[in-house]
Amino acid sequence: MLSVDTLIAADNAVRVIDLFVDLLDLKALGFNKTICKQEGRGPFHAKDMLKLYYYGYLNRIRSSRKLETECERNVEVWWLMHQLKPSYRTIADFRKNNDDALKNAYKIFISFLKGEDMFSKEVIGIDGTKLRAQNNKKNNFNEDKLKKHLANIEDKIETYLKELDECDAAEDRQASELKKKEVHQKLEMLKQRKENYEQLNKKLTEGDDKQISTVDEESRLLTVKDNIAEVSYNIQAVSDSKHSLIVEFDTVNESDQHQLSRMACSAMEALGVEEITAEADKGYHVGKQLQECKEKGITTLVAYPERNSRAKQIDPAYYTDKFLYDAANDTYICPQGATLTTNGEWYDKKRKNRTSYQIKRYSTPQCKTCPVKHLCTSAKQGRLIERSQYQEVIDENNKRVDANAALYKKRQQICEHPFGTIKRGWGYNHTLLRGKKK
Repeated sequence: MLSVDTLIAADNAVRVIDLFVDLLDLKALGFNKTICKQEGRGPFHAKDMLKLYYYGYLNRIRSSRKLETECERNVEVWWLMHQLKPSYRTIADFRKNNDDALKNAYKIFISFLKGEDMFSKEVIGIDGTKLRAQNNKKNNFNEDKLKKHLANIEDKIETYLKELDECDAAEDRQASELKKKEVHQKLEMLKQRKENYEQLNKKLTEGDDKQISTVDEESRLLTVKDNIAEVSYNIQAVSDSKHSLIVEFDTVNESDQHQLSRMACSAMEALGVEEITAEADKGYHVGKQLQECKEKGITTLVAYPERNSRAKQIDPAYYTDKFLYDAANDTYICPQGATLTTNGEWYDKKRKNRTSYQIKRYSTPQCKTCPVKHLCTSAKQGRLIERSQYQEVIDENNKRVDANAALYKKRQQICEHPFGTIKRGWGYNHTLLRGKKK
């Protein structure tokens, strides 16, 4: 009789999976079903299920039904699972019921990679990508969308009520009764829909969120590209520069703007370092985040946004960065030598999808008589410069990006490689699970 072991080469990756899982203390990591009773029919041990999970990850098989099929036909899985054949539901439940334990096992694997010197621990890249959730756009609502639905229902109800009046005035009583019955059924459906939308609207107004999803409740409508939006999750990943391996990851249902400091700190903790250089694209360019990174020993190389169309209308010689800031006097000196002063007051500023921050405003009366005012500004009152409370750390970051162009150029190789593999190479542009945790 042919031994299954003879079919598995000595350097086959399944032998690594088998050895790695056997060395783990699954009970300490939080896995259930790690101790099986002697009486009755025992459950599938967590050790065997974790081996199958890792095998599926390594071979791009994430569907529980497909993993069930592999248990039936794949020689490697026969060897790894000792010819056990769990059903797809058992496989799915293992993943669902051990979400925290799987994250803990991931951390152990990162520690293993650290021991094998697979990380540089000097430069990391942070990026996010959107994976579509198990929630249709039709099942995602905001306040404006609910108002439109309710207004549309009211219009339809009014139309059907007019039809009922016409039925009452009709001479053909039999036909009118049939028509009235049909209209009443439609009105009842509209009434149920209206109640449902009103409940959603109440839940939305009482909560802090500006959106609500009815199938996958934690998913949100996020901008995927340009003006294209999908109900999605935002997968945040931190990759090390040495081999583009993922050091830390998380799932959020908001934009990238508030993730930089948190993800960089998590990566530092995973790598066991106190200082690191973090690279990210302009979606992460937020003053407060840059300030937090500086305070925590993180050197940032975050691309700064391009000038808006209004700023581009100005002559390049009069861009804001051409105005010299005098920190001692808290003033700006324009290219023509005029001094822009401030009244010292801080004003709240809030941009779309961003938390508020404070700014000071600087201006000078000399703008009114300046011979080159038309090159500097089109505003009647003259040039107005707004300085953020985080301007100092923003300027430091921007100068580093300009001075380290070659290093920053490697950002795409570091942090976009994993997402390119997952989404373009493997075709995984959506998640099979519901909820941020899973």
